Amino acid sequence: MSDRRDPFEALARPVTPVEPDPAFVRSLKARLTARLGLDTVPTVPTIDLPRRSPMTTTPSATTSTATTAGSDRTAVATPYLAVRGGVEALAWYADALGAVETFRVVGDDGRLGHAELDIGGARIMVSDEYPDIGVHSPSGLGGTSVSIHLTVSDVDASFDRAIAAGATASSPPADQPHGSRHGTLVDPFGHRWMLSQLIEDVDLDTYAARASGSGFTVETPAPASSVTPPTGEPGIWAGLSYRDAPAGLRFLVDVVGFEVQSLHTDPDDPEVVVHCEVRWPEGGVVQVGTYVDDNEFMQAPGEQAIYVITSDPRAVWERCVTSEAEVLRPPEEPGYHPGGLVFAIRDPEGNILSFGDYAGGT
Repeated sequence: MSDRRDPFEALARPVTPVEPDPAFVRSLKARLTARLGLDTVPTVPTIDLPRRSPMTTTPSATTSTATTAGSDRTAVATPYLAVRGGVEALAWYADALGAVETFRVVGDDGRLGHAELDIGGARIMVSDEYPDIGVHSPSGLGGTSVSIHLTVSDVDASFDRAIAAGATASSPPADQPHGSRHGTLVDPFGHRWMLSQLIEDVDLDTYAARASGSGFTVETPAPASSVTPPTGEPGIWAGLSYRDAPAGLRFLVDVVGFEVQSLHTDPDDPEVVVHCEVRWPEGGVVQVGTYVDDNEFMQAPGEQAIYVITSDPRAVWERCVTSEAEVLRPPEEPGYHPGGLVFAIRDPEGNILSFGDYAGGT
């Protein structure tokens, strides 16, 4: 008999309980508190935002995950289709367009109250028609005034697949002067789909030349020299600099609620923000740019702080909690402003942003 030990026994280690990661505990508590609408004020860790240009408009190609209604606070326009025969429509969109259903909500009467689909990274919402509350389908209205533009990898194959599944062709796939090949069809539930495949990148000048004589004119932007620059608001502007300015802008816009009113990037590198002005909807401008080490007029990221006056700091707080921003000071009533509310967070690069409804003078 050999006395050699079993390899699995030799590699085994005693089971030792491990305490959960404190950051995970805080994050989970914050999410549960926000979703349940509790008054407890959570603290959450910093989120590492992905790097992408704030000017990007192409939808992500990653498959979306199921989310409950209202959980996605990012400003996105999502097609919401009302159909007659919701469950049948979900099956048709899966078979004909390759849709992947993420979840559905069905009423006691059997009608589809809400469903979400992913079609090649594009999110579509679907429900049955509810005429009693003004939700009508094309079947009830006798047509639709809206078309869904869907980008696909092979427009001819996608078009043929949909037609074979019962869609009606409005115009077969054809190359367009703007560089795409697309065809239009109407699904069995009355919705019009424009299936489109990019075949070449075309600038506006080329598009305009190709469209000449077609009955349509492509209007190109006026030269930059003839454009009157916007007049900024008088007063003192705060300034924030970031090493990754596009990510900083996404945080300020998507999470905090600022609005971009002017953006200038380096022509050779669109990731470098030369100058940007973001406006607070209730008034005030913050200047944003990419940090340059040898620029004596810039403070390094993490060494800057601004105070934002808002009439509804609680709403801003809820957006920040959802984004997992680092909390420095949870909402509280300041001693200098009885009945008011103030809180402070750090942005992804460590700058301090404080929010409150105290406007001074009292």
